[in-house]
Amino acid sequence: MAGTTPTPKNYDITHIQQGPGDLWILGAGGIILDSATPQVVQAADGTPDSNTYASAVHLGTTTGSMTIVATPKMEDIKVDQADGPVARYLTELEMSIEADLAQLDPAILQEGVPFATYSTVASPGYKQLAFGGLGGLIPPVCVCVIAQKRGVAAGKYVVSVLFNAHGTVGISTAIGRSKAASVKAQFKAITDLTRTAGRQMGVIYETL
Repeated sequence: MAGTTPTPKNYDITHIQQGPGDLWILGAGGIILDSATPQVVQAADGTPDSNTYASAVHLGTTTGSMTIVATPKMEDIKVDQADGPVARYLTELEMSIEADLAQLDPAILQEGVPFATYSTVASPGYKQLAFGGLGGLIPPVCVCVIAQKRGVAAGKYVVSVLFNAHGTVGISTAIGRSKAASVKAQFKAITDLTRTAGRQMGVIYETL
């Protein structure tokens, strides 16, 4: 048809993400990042800034990709005058980050099992996680995955953050000769009602 203008296609291979990321606990008790600009303060090498997050913990190497999930649950609105739904509304939202941790270090594993008690003794020398008898509320932590963007200049990252989350899967590992051991970690976000509506659980963003 004469006089028409084509719509440009959104081909941009710099947004195809590939490469490993790092899993961090920014702090215990949850970190209240600003609702308007909830971005992690990063050092020049992309790691969380140690001055801003003095208690940040890196959860070590992982055996494979990390999974970032935001899953809604919606209900249909149906009326007798139509054979299909006429609208939908959101009833639930779940956000989570999952990873298989490769380093069986109790100091690292404690971050994913908030129902355990960590302790260490210099002599005779051990680190341990003890279980059983804890009650009451479990404090949340702020969790983030930081991955450098593929094929762009250094200093550009894809970042996923759960503002307040709990480790939920505990510890299950197999130790044997045929395969290196690992421990699955899963962190699920909770809603922070003090934050701006629409920004109460987490954020996924890229630096430009």
